[in-house]
Amino acid sequence: LTSGSRCGRWSGGTSAVGGGGGRSHGRMFRSGHDQRCPGLKLSCVPHIGHFNDGSNYELARTLGAVRFMKEPHDKIPSAGFDLLMRRDSVMDIEVYLAMYDMQDLRDWIYRTNRPYVVNLLYHAWLFPQLPYRGETAADVEVAIFENSGVYPVGDVPEGATKSLRAFQQSVWVRDKVYMCMGPDAIQVRVDRHRFLCTFWSLCIPAGEERAIVTKHVLMNEAHTHITREVVTSCADLGDASIASVLQHLQKLLTAVQSATHRLSKLMGRCEGAFEGVFLGDSQHGKAGSDPMDVWNEQLTLLDRSINDGHSAAEQPAPLLSEMLRRRVYEDLGKKRRAGKFPPDDQETLELGARAFLTPDGARGAERAQAVHRVLIDCIHDLERLGGRNAGAPARGGL
Repeated sequence: LTSGSRCGRWSGGTSAVGGGGGRSHGRMFRSGHDQRCPGLKLSCVPHIGHFNDGSNYELARTLGAVRFMKEPHDKIPSAGFDLLMRRDSVMDIEVYLAMYDMQDLRDWIYRTNRPYVVNLLYHAWLFPQLPYRGETAADVEVAIFENSGVYPVGDVPEGATKSLRAFQQSVWVRDKVYMCMGPDAIQVRVDRHRFLCTFWSLCIPAGEERAIVTKHVLMNEAHTHITREVVTSCADLGDASIASVLQHLQKLLTAVQSATHRLSKLMGRCEGAFEGVFLGDSQHGKAGSDPMDVWNEQLTLLDRSINDGHSAAEQPAPLLSEMLRRRVYEDLGKKRRAGKFPPDDQETLELGARAFLTPDGARGAERAQAVHRVLIDCIHDLERLGGRNAGAPARGGL
């Protein structure tokens, strides 16, 4: 289908229900934080959190959100457009880019020994006028698509999949004071060892003509210097003016370039060491003959920038160095398994760890290739963030 045929059916205008303010003539985008739900004290955009057994959601920090105002239907990938075509009632589409700092939520999940499964929360978008102590509920259909590092949860009815599934979103008051969101629904699983994960979601409220399509960008680690700089650069665009957009682009591109440069150096030195070519000096002079020493030293150097206040007991989620280490193990483990197996699987990781750490478990070239694949994948993730998402507001696309 052409963009013209899409435009003929759907409107990108703003309704009073869907986010206030009327149509924004001439504006390509606006901040997703322009409107807040008074009862929930949350911006009227999709959020990410954990149900926490009904004690109230633990939420990830929403760094920034942008709503695309000009021809939003053209921003939607074909997989999402195909899902929308199955619902003739949808006439008004809102398209967002939302970025999240997952560090605190991730630390809480590790501290409570839970799997890295989180919930998508549409409450603030669904109920933008909900007052304090107000209670309400709505039925929605949700699907995810174009996912990288975020996986469907198809084995339980609470899980989101690549097909539209029905869920409920409700708000109630506990002890006459606390605003609570629920139920435990719209679950997705996040890769434990990737810094940057992305996916798209579609939410269609029952009985309404509107829908929301969102590209979610999850940043999982914010303690290491290079990742902290990337996360900090993705703060809200404020008034979404041209000046704030350009300032945002400059900060993000600088942070991404710094991170990719540091990871490229790590990749070159470690890959070279496993191939028998030692690059540069180690912290204590010329690098030794053991490539494992180079590998461990380079990962340790990543941790050197961690703040003194960091506590493994309070913030137990793996740091970037450990995430990279485990991804290399997983990469080797995949080469040693046959048939179908789930991504980010503990058995795969343990199999790869034995191969990597046992002297005769893998050839040096195999270790070098695993390091290369993992680091180049991380670099490409960052480059896509800097090149695609950073430029999205300026270009009016994703």
